[in-house]
Amino acid sequence: MTPSVLRYSDQIPQMSPQMDLQYVSLIPSNGSSYTANQEIRIPLSVPSDSFLDMKKAYLKFKVTNPAAAGGAKSGDILLDPYAGCASFISTFRVVSGTGSLLEEIQHYDALCAVMRINENMDIITSRRSVTEGTTQTPLSAVSISDTGGNAAATVGGKQVIEETESRIFCHEPVSSVFNCDKLMPFGYTQGTSYVSLQLNSAEGAICQYSDASNSAAAWTVSEVELVMPVLRPGPEFANNFRTLIQSGLPINIHSVGFQNSQQNIALNATGMETVTFSTRKRSVKSVFTALRINSSLSSIKMNSSSGFKTNDCVDYQYSIGGKRIPAAPIKMQMDTNGYDAGGILNNTLQALGHYNSNLRGFAGDTTTTGGKYLVAAANDDTLSSKAVFALDLESYGEGLSGMNLAGQGLPLVLHLNSGGDAGRASTDGALIADLFVVHDVIFTLDGVSGTLSASS
Repeated sequence: MTPSVLRYSDQIPQMSPQMDLQYVSLIPSNGSSYTANQEIRIPLSVPSDSFLDMKKAYLKFKVTNPAAAGGAKSGDILLDPYAGCASFISTFRVVSGTGSLLEEIQHYDALCAVMRINENMDIITSRRSVTEGTTQTPLSAVSISDTGGNAAATVGGKQVIEETESRIFCHEPVSSVFNCDKLMPFGYTQGTSYVSLQLNSAEGAICQYSDASNSAAAWTVSEVELVMPVLRPGPEFANNFRTLIQSGLPINIHSVGFQNSQQNIALNATGMETVTFSTRKRSVKSVFTALRINSSLSSIKMNSSSGFKTNDCVDYQYSIGGKRIPAAPIKMQMDTNGYDAGGILNNTLQALGHYNSNLRGFAGDTTTTGGKYLVAAANDDTLSSKAVFALDLESYGEGLSGMNLAGQGLPLVLHLNSGGDAGRASTDGALIADLFVVHDVIFTLDGVSGTLSASS
């Protein structure tokens, strides 16, 4: 007979409190219609003693194209093929009820583009294309990256909002607050927390055909709502939970989020570029850098969010905490390294895999011609790349906690070895380098004061 200490199936299961689930639509507090560069502020006005299931929440809003009807393609809005509706959001913030910043992601549209490019292709072609306006043909879709005839020639796969028409989108935030391991106790906090969406510039949010005659830059965003699952426990559990937190026991909730910082790479840059960033995060799990032509961020003829470049990169390497990682640079120039796109892609998937397990894959074609993944040197100034300079740091840290860069006092440096081909991106203009640091976040609820804070 099996002794009782080994009869694991006899363990009493943990009891779950009874909760009522209700989906509520939270609306902005600062207006109903918004244009470029304006802020949308959505208070998290939820009942007292309630929890929010942030992973199941989503933003819903309508985009209207105001361009007057003028014939085929004259005023159509072309959505970014990978950022989709996220191209309208420049900065994503969440602020607690006491005013402390829980999260801020600058160049949020570029982050969303990277995340969507590296999702499973079936998700992009079906779910994302219906809800967020991403491309329906991810294998062949290429972001518009120059102002010449190529802009009209490579529009295949981009969804369109026609003149005088509107379209409603549903967007799942790429955010640490919306990626928490546990339910968020916003119903137990002091004050009212809110989500802040800083909208993109008029030209940076959208793209039009190179020969468009009617500008759609006066687009509007309206009917904004944050659809949120709210769970309310019974009075007995609510009273016990409030008694627990008011006794001084902090409630800690883990998540993974992003920090963005930017640097510039000069016009006509070539050779070894040392791009220096800074971070004070304690648990850095991975990093990735995306290059774009600076002027394209405010060009209505380009896909500003996902117009990534490689600048004819030969190889790259990071210096983190004063140490070069990896020991040998990661090769990028495919025609000289046996067309090894898999090595670069694997580094990216490992780096992004810390955020979630949402069927991480790749929504594109690895064809070595035509710039479908890594752009060839001869057309890096005209076509966009789907590659970013990524590195998974947990492989080089201690255990599975990432790297502690809070007290190092040392910069985080990208060593980018750019080739000298005349078709490299920097010949068209200075480049902006967006570094995204993937790091652990701990949200702490102090039940005595009712304050919610973020520690990273």
